[in-house]
Amino acid sequence: MSDKRPRADFAGLQQELTGAIAGELRTDALARVLYATDASIYEIIPDGVVFPATIEDVRTTVRLCAEHGVPVTARGAGTGLTGAAVNRGLQMDCARNLNRILEIDPRSRTARVEPGVVLDELNAELRPHGLQFAPDVATSSRATLGGMIANNSCGAHSILYGRTVDHVRGLEVVLADGSRCQWGREAGVPDNPLARRCEQVLAEVAAELAEEIAVRYPKILRSNGGYALDRLRVRDGRPNTETIICGSEGTLAIVVGATLDLVPLPQAQGLLIVQFDELQNALEAVPRVLEHSPAAVELIDHLLLDATKGNAALSRRRWFAEGDPKAVLVCEMFDDDEARVATRLRGLRGDLESQSAASGFHVALDPARQADVWEVRKAGLGLLMSRPGDRQPYAFIEDAAVEPLRLPEYVRRLDRVLEEEGVTETAHYAHVSVGCLHVRPVLNLKESADIDRVRRIAERVSSLVCEFGGTMTGEHGDGIVRSAWLEKMYGPRIIAAFRRIKQTFDPQGILNPGKIVDPLPMLENLRYGEGFRSADVVTTLDFSTHGGLAGLAGMCTGVGHCRQRLVGTMCPSYMATGDETHTTRARANALRVALSNRGLLDGLADPALDEVMDLCLSCKACQSECPTGVDMARLKAEWLSHRNERLGVPRRSRLIAASADLARWGSHFAPLSNWVIRSKVTRIIMEHLFGLDRRVPPPRFARPTFRQWFARRSDNPPIRPVGNRSHKACSAGLPNPAPRANGTPAVYFVDTWTNFYEPWVGQAAVRVLEALGCDVVVPPTACCGRPLLSKGLLREARRLAVANVAILGPFAERGIPIICTEPSCASALMDELPQLVRSGPARRIAAVVTTVEGFVAAVLREAPGALRFKADRARLLYHGHCHEKALTGTADALALLAAATHDRATEINSGCCGMAGAFGHETEHYDVARAVGEQRLFPAVRQHGDAEIAASGFSCRQHIEHHTGVRARHAIEYVADALI
Repeated sequence: MSDKRPRADFAGLQQELTGAIAGELRTDALARVLYATDASIYEIIPDGVVFPATIEDVRTTVRLCAEHGVPVTARGAGTGLTGAAVNRGLQMDCARNLNRILEIDPRSRTARVEPGVVLDELNAELRPHGLQFAPDVATSSRATLGGMIANNSCGAHSILYGRTVDHVRGLEVVLADGSRCQWGREAGVPDNPLARRCEQVLAEVAAELAEEIAVRYPKILRSNGGYALDRLRVRDGRPNTETIICGSEGTLAIVVGATLDLVPLPQAQGLLIVQFDELQNALEAVPRVLEHSPAAVELIDHLLLDATKGNAALSRRRWFAEGDPKAVLVCEMFDDDEARVATRLRGLRGDLESQSAASGFHVALDPARQADVWEVRKAGLGLLMSRPGDRQPYAFIEDAAVEPLRLPEYVRRLDRVLEEEGVTETAHYAHVSVGCLHVRPVLNLKESADIDRVRRIAERVSSLVCEFGGTMTGEHGDGIVRSAWLEKMYGPRIIAAFRRIKQTFDPQGILNPGKIVDPLPMLENLRYGEGFRSADVVTTLDFSTHGGLAGLAGMCTGVGHCRQRLVGTMCPSYMATGDETHTTRARANALRVALSNRGLLDGLADPALDEVMDLCLSCKACQSECPTGVDMARLKAEWLSHRNERLGVPRRSRLIAASADLARWGSHFAPLSNWVIRSKVTRIIMEHLFGLDRRVPPPRFARPTFRQWFARRSDNPPIRPVGNRSHKACSAGLPNPAPRANGTPAVYFVDTWTNFYEPWVGQAAVRVLEALGCDVVVPPTACCGRPLLSKGLLREARRLAVANVAILGPFAERGIPIICTEPSCASALMDELPQLVRSGPARRIAAVVTTVEGFVAAVLREAPGALRFKADRARLLYHGHCHEKALTGTADALALLAAATHDRATEINSGCCGMAGAFGHETEHYDVARAVGEQRLFPAVRQHGDAEIAASGFSCRQHIEHHTGVRARHAIEYVADALI
């Protein structure tokens, strides 16, 4: 980590900049740590981070940086792989505030955007117009347009659409003196001297080096290294300067606006997935595929496919890989209608069957099936880095590109280089359609031998690429990792021209120095490096698979999947705030640095961890949605445990931890207890003493409890909810059968919320289970421990876990399913129980735990007629609980509701509800919890029309009702109501 370089006058800059901009300047240790890395192998601690609120803020910042000699590096989503977005001096985050879509003109097929606009979010706005911004990077869910312009990003469909530069009509930039300038097809002559001087120098270079440029630049589509002199055109004495800015990595100017050309969406598309038993066979088939004019041809190799097996979300999407193929080609066709696409895919398949060594074929015309394939492909980088331990497939030669027809021979030679260097594992994947194959050797960058090997391999590969007429930079930019090889490729005259251009645009060298021109050394500023060490922390939860707490935190590679906002659940607080501090990436990075010997954060006791952990909802979404599997819920629980031991347990945490015991008393004295606890005076007192927001009404206690009903249910009718209260149903209510004597045994794990607050949910579950022929057993289990886990009371949670293992172990030993109606309780038994009690019985319990929806759906898959449902059912909208999505997925719940409603159930693209147990009750979190729900869930609920709302999580139902006024019911209640 480089924090020892002599600083320019940063103190003077800080003094002047503070108060001079509408945005924010942060110089604290946490902000500097979070912006020290991107998705590359590098780490450089900046002096500060600025968040401009306006373009004027950008101008002021750059002008003051120039006056004080402080470098400034513009940053988008920070997902770059080359180190282009890390530097000393000042980091400028343009994504938080400069993220407006300014104009969409469907007639001219153009859009005007600010640099922080995310690609997927732009395309979501364009979709109703039948348009898209074509370059489709794998990080499209969080990649910003400013970052894509800086890197001249490409994507899987570049064979059809080209690169970002091919779709940029004009740019608005801030130059190194703080002046503002527009370049592009419709831009006039600039009115400031620096801009005119830049144009003059570019025109001179174009004239002086025309022959050298023609000879030296590779003649392939993906030539993306250095400054794009091969794209430089001069008309009427003026160069097309905007094309030089594209791909310049913020070293020449900072982009603050762009006018983009748009293209129509494809009318129809389909995939042919082709399996091969050998990588070379797949590469040799590519020329044959290209003869069919595909829109994309992507390679996925066996290392990437193997990585999907351990990922809960992606393992369900890898249906297209039968057995263990060595490689898969994903071939996509676009056309005017599905029939033409299907015909072309059949033609391609027939050709490959007769002319290649393919071992299997799958055709995907269904959009959902196609989405599965692309999700696996897009997760490639993170998936490959998901293997525990220090040996990882690193990116340093991965963007080399050659002519596609020469790819088989190039890869043969490349693999020979790697074999000679002692590399035993290598990943190969990505854009074979354009000869840009991502190759990632597996190395340990904490060992000096492998660090030296990185340099030797890159040196040899750069020579090999030149021999094949290719480039080291087929995409992702040069950054730190590849700038050193530019002179070998282009020669001294062009490198001198690069330096002249850089000095003209940036006379003081403040714009992202050390990239492209006068590059930083390739092997300095490594994120890890030979001297990197991590503290060995004694933990209560199990981190052995990753070598400890620091090992799991270090799994974060920086790919930034936690910054997506339109889909998924990770990370709810980032979706609500747009602040990098509240991403899974930020929390993992802070923990990694705090536990390391870098010295910037001081272990688990550092106050910075309080800030970065504060808005973590422990939703578990990162456990499945993060491609590398960074389990922040587990990391946070362990960190809280250490914090509690050091500082003592806060009284609010004690109150929440005691929720099961308090609920027992509350239920016993209901309805009096409901009147007391929901009174205005009590809620004011609770807010004052415990920080529980008075605006959130506490849930009502029920009486009798579910356990009481179950113990004497042959005598009493079931309890049914009416409005916000409960009462004993009349004789016309639900049937109330006695337990079956000879049915299939099934254990029902009764949670606190069902037992003391909503016993009718448990009754519905019993009714459905008994309708399936189950003998329902309700053992005297303790609380699952989720409230304790959420507040880091891990020792107490372990005691509960031991008690539950003793009770549930004999059932699990016999393979009897343990069924839960509360998803967070199911997750505690499936996930945390075997971590707290590391024994065979605990693991066997975890293996047989299921949600009630999962259990019933599995039975119906085997015996579709096991339950009969009424014909007339209401339309349902289903919201899945975060833990359910993370551990088991919502497919079973949705399938069960679809069966019960005769296919009138759909899932809300809802993310997290925001309540997260007690989180939404806490005064300091109330507004964030509401903002999380407002992202997608609450608007969908308010627009439900004639549909009813199903939500299996107790806290989800409470939160939905509080903020929308709509009462949601547990999914199993709707199933029970639908039974004939």
